[in-house]
Amino acid sequence: MGSWMRVWIVCITFTLMPVCLHGAISVRFKTERPIYVALGQTLILEAIFEKDQNDKIDMVTWDRERGGDNVRLSHGNRVSLEKGNALLRVTDVAEVDFANYKVTVTDSNGYQKHDLIEVRKIVEPLKATVTRVLECIVDNRGMTQWDSPQYSWLVDGVTVTNQTALLADGSRLDISEVKGVNYTCIIKSSLGTVTTHFEIPKESQACCAGLIATGVVTAIVLVAGFSLVFLKRRMKSKKPEKSKEEMTLNTNPT
Repeated sequence: MGSWMRVWIVCITFTLMPVCLHGAISVRFKTERPIYVALGQTLILEAIFEKDQNDKIDMVTWDRERGGDNVRLSHGNRVSLEKGNALLRVTDVAEVDFANYKVTVTDSNGYQKHDLIEVRKIVEPLKATVTRVLECIVDNRGMTQWDSPQYSWLVDGVTVTNQTALLADGSRLDISEVKGVNYTCIIKSSLGTVTTHFEIPKESQACCAGLIATGVVTAIVLVAGFSLVFLKRRMKSKKPEKSKEEMTLNTNPT
């Protein structure tokens, strides 16, 4: 009886040993906060796998959970799995895509781990402003997104191509490099496209125009003054001298 017991203990030990040795596999998303995306944009979710050196990932699956529906995702018209199924890409986001996404990883011993992330729809359009230092600021109300915004600028309707004028990630514009009156900042990301405008204040324009006008008037007055002095001197130099007869008459009166 004792021999059979020892045999059973050994069998159970060897059966559970792979799970104990290779049970360190895990999966997680880069953020635990909900991801926001706009209709018609692209959604990218990427999972991070952590495992021991000897562990082997046997399968990775993605599920979309919305209400009571659970849909297993695979390659399709709008869905693609990349980087060994660690990355999920959904193009042309539709209403049905706003849901909870679950990624499950299974190792060669059948051990599983999963993580969840919520994808929400951005309801109100984003608001952006341009400060006097020409920094384009996006107010995303603290919402997390998978990508970074891409910035572009128009100055008086012309696209800025001067790379030295674009600072940081393109969200700032050096006004000394591209001077104008009307500035437009365009921000594109998975949350949608936002456009904001900034115009040099009219009082600044009027001030500059007034300075220019004052300078022109001053220049005209100076030129007129110099011209008048020059003409007077010229008229004096051209005054005719008295003849000898007139001088004799003046010195010998009758």
